[in-house]
Amino acid sequence: MVTSKGKQMSRFIAILVAVAGGSLVAGSAFAQETNACLLLPATKLEGFETNTDTVIVKATAPIGTVPAHGGEVAVRCREITDAGTGHRESGIIIDIAFSAELLGTMLIDYDELDSLLDGMDYLGKLDWSVTSLPDFSATYTTKGGFRADAHGSRRTGNIDFAVRSTRIIGPRFSLSRDQLGQLRSLIEQAKAKLDSLRKGK
Repeated sequence: MVTSKGKQMSRFIAILVAVAGGSLVAGSAFAQETNACLLLPATKLEGFETNTDTVIVKATAPIGTVPAHGGEVAVRCREITDAGTGHRESGIIIDIAFSAELLGTMLIDYDELDSLLDGMDYLGKLDWSVTSLPDFSATYTTKGGFRADAHGSRRTGNIDFAVRSTRIIGPRFSLSRDQLGQLRSLIEQAKAKLDSLRKGK
């Protein structure tokens, strides 16, 4: 025979189980929702990686490299086509490698290139007139995680430049002002090539 006290205890345990189960379901749903947000592609080119049940055609063309400090920064054109729908996107790939180890591969959409070129032009022309304070930093970052930056210190009298991927933990890849200009020139050449392809189609 179940006593009143026993019934109350059973009811209490049932409530605890229900609450715990609800928390687990809610936590699981929240985790799935959070992960879905984290996995959203940052660029149109990356968006093709989520396409399923269709053939994706990826084409590339090397533009050039800028060697520096035992490594190099390479620029390539990229065109991706969904064969099922005919939808096409283009842009560039920037690879950063140091001592034969790839430190980052970044995709940059075509419609970001003008802004990127302007940003790199600004960084390349930076001098001490930018601020009266003793130190400064300036950065330009694309949606896909390519970052170019400049750091100045009046104590040393130097303005240093570098590029890196924001998506991985790794060192900044140092460049001289001239090398930053060479990289900008390669990106400009890549855009010109993409422009000619877009006009021909």
